Amino acid sequence: MAASSRQRTVHFYELVEAKGTGQRMLEQDWSRILGRLRDAPVHERRVESGGETLIGGVDQQQTAPHLLLAKLRTDIPRQIDLGDGSISDLRLAHNRGLVDLTVLYFLPFGNVVATMSGGISSPRVRAIERWFNGAHYLHEELRVRPVVNGRSRDKLKEATAVDKLMLRLEPEPYDSPTALRSSTEISSLANRVREEFPDLTLTLTLEVPKKRSRFPLTPTRRARGQHQLLDATNALASDIGDWLDNTDAVTTAQAIAHIEHWGERAEDEKIDFVAERITAKCQVPMTATNGHALDVHFALEKLGSVSHQYERSLRAAVSADV
Repeated sequence: MAASSRQRTVHFYELVEAKGTGQRMLEQDWSRILGRLRDAPVHERRVESGGETLIGGVDQQQTAPHLLLAKLRTDIPRQIDLGDGSISDLRLAHNRGLVDLTVLYFLPFGNVVATMSGGISSPRVRAIERWFNGAHYLHEELRVRPVVNGRSRDKLKEATAVDKLMLRLEPEPYDSPTALRSSTEISSLANRVREEFPDLTLTLTLEVPKKRSRFPLTPTRRARGQHQLLDATNALASDIGDWLDNTDAVTTAQAIAHIEHWGERAEDEKIDFVAERITAKCQVPMTATNGHALDVHFALEKLGSVSHQYERSLRAAVSADV
């Protein structure tokens, strides 16, 4: 009988300067930085931020360039005596704590990192960013942003109107639901439906009626609808980015937009929020992970092999020479 496994997403991020629009930093000497981190006392690797305690570390048994980012758990797990069935609080030895772990693997170009999270409570992209800026291992304040293909990042900025917006969410594993951020009406609506019907696929489509539809809009109403949908897409974009960092449930997030090219007539182009991000899927045996733990050696092996597989695309995306 085959061992059970779960599909995990490997996210790729680039570390860029926080000032301005997030311009790329000079190549950092991560071996030196990680060496300093490995030898630093715990208080120099600990950051209190966003109501969380984050502690960075390096596993001295692993040779791959990596960072282990742990978030201290504040809950008190319960334990059961399998002999008499009694339940009690889990008592840890002095100076011991439980953590949720994310593993970061540093690629040898472009200040790019690949990440794998141990579970839904493990540190995500904003926690990674807060830790770097709080621990001050770099001189610059930095942002952690997804690695995306080509010019996809700029398409929405260049759009003058949107004709169609499509969103599709699949059911999540029953034991790992994700609370998605909702800062817009559309994402709030999607979240409410998703919470009410967790075992169903949600497909949401907003579209300006075509000119040859049964009840065509006047030019004024059509233009108003296109600009309303453009505003909605801009507002939703940040939520979608957060969702893609925190769940695999989003399988489609697309917009059909009018984009002008050097003063020429606007053309319809697809903005694909899912496909524009370079990510990878891998199967993780249940023996290598559970809800809050991740086998570090296994994670680094997977991150290294996946990063090598996607190296050409990643180099192109961050303008690193092949």
